[in-house]
Amino acid sequence: MFFYNHFKHLLVFGLFVCLVFRADAALSNGQIITGQALDPLIFKSSFEADETTSIPDLVVINPSVNIDELAPNQAYTIYATVKNQGNGASADATLRYYISNDAEISIADNLLGTDTIPGLAMNEESIQSLGPDAPDSNGTWWVGACIDSVAGETEVANQCSTGVEISVAPLVDTDNDRLPDSVETNTGIFIDANNTGTNPNIADTDGDNIDDGDEVLGTLAGLDLPGMGTNPLRKDLLLEYDWFDDSIDCGSHSHRPTSITISRASTAFSNSPVTNPGVATGVNLISDYGQGGLFTGGNLIVDADGVIAGGVDGSDFLNYKAANFAANRNGYFHYVLLPHRYNTDSGSSGQAEVYGDDLIVSLYCANSNQNVANTILHEVGHNLNLRHGGNESCNYKPNYNSVMNYKYQFPGVDNNCTPPANGVLDYSVGDRISLNENNLNEFNGTCGPGFPYDWNKNSTIESSVVENINQYDSEVGQCGGTLTTLNDHDDWGNILFGGLGSADGAPVVPLEIISEQPVPAEFLNRVD
Repeated sequence: MFFYNHFKHLLVFGLFVCLVFRADAALSNGQIITGQALDPLIFKSSFEADETTSIPDLVVINPSVNIDELAPNQAYTIYATVKNQGNGASADATLRYYISNDAEISIADNLLGTDTIPGLAMNEESIQSLGPDAPDSNGTWWVGACIDSVAGETEVANQCSTGVEISVAPLVDTDNDRLPDSVETNTGIFIDANNTGTNPNIADTDGDNIDDGDEVLGTLAGLDLPGMGTNPLRKDLLLEYDWFDDSIDCGSHSHRPTSITISRASTAFSNSPVTNPGVATGVNLISDYGQGGLFTGGNLIVDADGVIAGGVDGSDFLNYKAANFAANRNGYFHYVLLPHRYNTDSGSSGQAEVYGDDLIVSLYCANSNQNVANTILHEVGHNLNLRHGGNESCNYKPNYNSVMNYKYQFPGVDNNCTPPANGVLDYSVGDRISLNENNLNEFNGTCGPGFPYDWNKNSTIESSVVENINQYDSEVGQCGGTLTTLNDHDDWGNILFGGLGSADGAPVVPLEIISEQPVPAEFLNRVD
């Protein structure tokens, strides 16, 4: 018995030693690893299974709205993020949006809508949104969302988000432009219809004679101005072009402006130094020449002979406009008619209202892309209250560097102070020096010292010359026949958009109409 008990104790002790120490072992290659202490966890893991359980835990975080001051029934957006903060993946679940009378969101509140949330891995998030309408009565509410629990989820008291407060009341519109003050954030940066960046105290923030609400929302008469590209923080100029096709004088041809023509005109306006309340300078030229989409107003007019009797105030023009120009464009678009000629057989290249909204481009057989683009800018310039001398009718001034000047209408302006033209399509910025024809300093040219020009063409640069340098001015009663001081004009800084208010028959001021020169001989056969 003694032997048995002694043997038993030795056996237990031996087993303990084997568990605590690693016995020396012979490897397959005959090498020996000496004994070392074993990690106690080996003992535990050898006898116990891993009891860790994977459990999902869905919560709703970061609830927000895009606007919290709403008019009755105004659309807005609720945002919510579903997160799985558990340590196991979740199955698909349903996210439910609620509106509540208090700050606590629960499934007992009024349901607004739902979203399906796909299964989420541990720590994965899913950002969702819903676009409901505000209540139809005034008051304060809270909105949020709750996520349904999923299989395996044990913590179900955290399924709902906090509430986000919204208020509903008739919105204040101080400037009566159809945009509530709460969305006119006055930042000068347009984000969307809920953050327009416009001034809540000025109906037309950018000064283009189109109200902010019309540019952001479209007009009450259904004109989709924002779809056409208007911006309440950058001046917009809208033109509709209707044209004739004919075979007069030079075979069959069309007077429809091409995309190249429109691009040239658009670039000139876009690159201009016109200031805006937003960050961008320039004017956005929006042209409808029947190119499709929202731009189907511009169209071919079928005319028996390709010409019209009278000009922009004549019955032919007004009848064609009434038949082809949508009524809801009055007050927004300028109307450009492109016949072969007006006044039946006139050689004039065009005609336009000064500070109005109607113009004619009539280039008979000289309708190259450059001729048409330059003439459009010239005639539109009259609509914008510019004359052949800028703020006056004094023409051919070599220091008035504008396409409004007959000296530069067809060849383009001078951009290097020479002063012959260099083909640039532009209005003047008013940076040329004044020229006294009784005392011209040829060392100064049109730009000042360092830019000499021989005004009297005697091959000598002189400091005091008497010369009529705009003698080609043929406009009756103007400056061409006299020696006077000629001045530049800042066209871009003084264009006016108010001519749209003329609205055919109801001009804001009695309209002045200017008829143009014929196409100069050297540009009759211009080929692009």
